[in-house]
Amino acid sequence: MAAVATAQKESEMFSKKSYIENGYPARRRSLVDDARFETLVVKQTKQTVLDEARQRANDSSLEPEQLQPQKSEQTNGDDTGLTEEEVVLANAIADGPEAEKAMQRAAFILRMREGMNSLSRVLKAIEKYQGAVLHLETRPNKRDNGQLDALIKMQMSRLNLLQLIKNLRQSGTLEHVTLLGEDNISAKNPWFPRHASELDNCNHLMTKYEPDLDMNHPGFSDKEYRSRRKDIAEIAFKYKYGDAIPYIEYTETENKTWTAVYNTVKELVPKHACAEYRCVFKQLEEAGIFQALRVPQLEEMSSFMKKATGFTLRPAAGLLTARDFLASLAFRIFQSTQYVRHTKTPFHTPEPFLRSSRMPQSYDMSHVCLQ
Repeated sequence: MAAVATAQKESEMFSKKSYIENGYPARRRSLVDDARFETLVVKQTKQTVLDEARQRANDSSLEPEQLQPQKSEQTNGDDTGLTEEEVVLANAIADGPEAEKAMQRAAFILRMREGMNSLSRVLKAIEKYQGAVLHLETRPNKRDNGQLDALIKMQMSRLNLLQLIKNLRQSGTLEHVTLLGEDNISAKNPWFPRHASELDNCNHLMTKYEPDLDMNHPGFSDKEYRSRRKDIAEIAFKYKYGDAIPYIEYTETENKTWTAVYNTVKELVPKHACAEYRCVFKQLEEAGIFQALRVPQLEEMSSFMKKATGFTLRPAAGLLTARDFLASLAFRIFQSTQYVRHTKTPFHTPEPFLRSSRMPQSYDMSHVCLQ
């Protein structure tokens, strides 16, 4: 687990750097760039784990092997070291003695040099490590009919399984060894929602702009504002697919903040906004949703969008990760916060709030997606 801890620490340090420090100008930020940035962090973390696990595997000493060692020219081939599945297995073993003895199901794909003779040696090795063969099948190799490929599904303790892998990789009777973990969640297959109801799990937040953590946030020293933000965030966290969007009773201060921003935006729209933005802004005013004296409710905005574009809104607790936000768009759902900016800085904030979500940006985005 040392490799995982080290990688996580490096990932956190890397993530704490600003986008500008990583060559990512703040004024040019976009969801796509956010996603690419997160992918880079994940890739570096995964590579660190793989490198350290492979190094441990090369430095570790196992029992003397019974199978015939490979030639030196083969030990330096593509099969040396650990694959991602094997790293997952090695990390699971490192959790403790109980984890070592835990039974693990796995599947091997083997390319054998000596046909059935190679297979018999593999089966003896499995027996040596107290494994049970659950399924076995062979077929001629597609590139060389003189060789056989074998699929072997087995069950044995995790520690013995890892030792078996190294044993097989050192065997001169096998050309190629591939482990397919059946119980492991591989980093190559990340989870993603397949139905809109699974968006209930897509609520991971980017906390660097939260007023509780960011000393530069205007609400950092305002306990009342932070408490209010927390209450509204809890409402979003408790929201489930199919529920009606909760009604928020906005305070007088929040309505005044909305009024200040709304009047400023309305003044700038004719000169600076595109035709689509002006059109939607006018429609929202005519529908009575946009008013200067009150904050619009997320439910009425969602109903308006669904009728006009097929998109709906969903409450979000804060700045979502790019992965979670983009996953929502796949189901024509636009995630929107319900809190209001701090009254000290009503015209600018590094984080999203309901003005940026409920002004026509969300409508414009869904409108473009339907074209």
